[in-house]
Amino acid sequence: MNTAARDRALLPTVKDVLGRKPISKLKLSKQPDGSLKVALHTSRPNEVRMESAELTRALTERIGGNKTVKVEVVAEARAVAKFVKTSPRKARLVIDAIKGKRVSEALGALRFIPNHAAELISKVVLSAAANAQDGWHAEHEELTVHNILADGGPTMKRVRARAQGRAYRILKRSSHLTVILIDAPAPVKRTAAPKKAVAAPAKKAAAPAAKTTKAPAKVAAKAAAPVAEATSAPAEETTLSTAPAEETTAAASVDTAPVEAPAVIAEGEGE
Repeated sequence: MNTAARDRALLPTVKDVLGRKPISKLKLSKQPDGSLKVALHTSRPNEVRMESAELTRALTERIGGNKTVKVEVVAEARAVAKFVKTSPRKARLVIDAIKGKRVSEALGALRFIPNHAAELISKVVLSAAANAQDGWHAEHEELTVHNILADGGPTMKRVRARAQGRAYRILKRSSHLTVILIDAPAPVKRTAAPKKAVAAPAKKAAAPAAKTTKAPAKVAAKAAAPVAEATSAPAEETTLSTAPAEETTAAASVDTAPVEAPAVIAEGEGE
């Protein structure tokens, strides 16, 4: 017997004890200590917990043996919409965006998703949230989207006329949407990081200040030496520059001599 068939075999025993109280899912699992745990998923957890002792006794007799049986009640709200006129593929694109979020966040996201399936899924989520409110007075902020299923429904087949007497097939698909909501975990409170001491950075800032005061004195000393060299260099250049001046005067005297000679010769010839 497989696991699903074993779980279904326990449903008649549970229904005999609870009557018409809704049980959406029953799961039997084995614990590390050897005991058996029966998880009952229901939208009326408070009413089922009142009869948990009778359930434990009836399930122990049904299972038999010397194993101990523990009954765990899981609050779960469901809503199902059948024959929704959208394809399962398009619905699953929207489902992946809201799965695991709180109901308030999921409804806010569905409002702005530009997809026809988003509006249809939001109606099913609101229906499941209303079942949770009626079952155990849970608000939207206290619920989370545990799972959403989009199963394929019947497909309507239509025909479109085409050229040369042909007919193309049109498939109008539908889907069945199932939304499952459970209690949201408590939000984790984050503690603020400890503040660092203010005195430590003040001591580190004092050391660079002392270095900056000594640095200008060294810079001034180094800057003074090039100034002295710069002042002495032009003096040497001036002494060297006098030599070309003497050469120019000598050249001028040499050039003037040939100019006076023709004048004297001309005077002698005239006499």
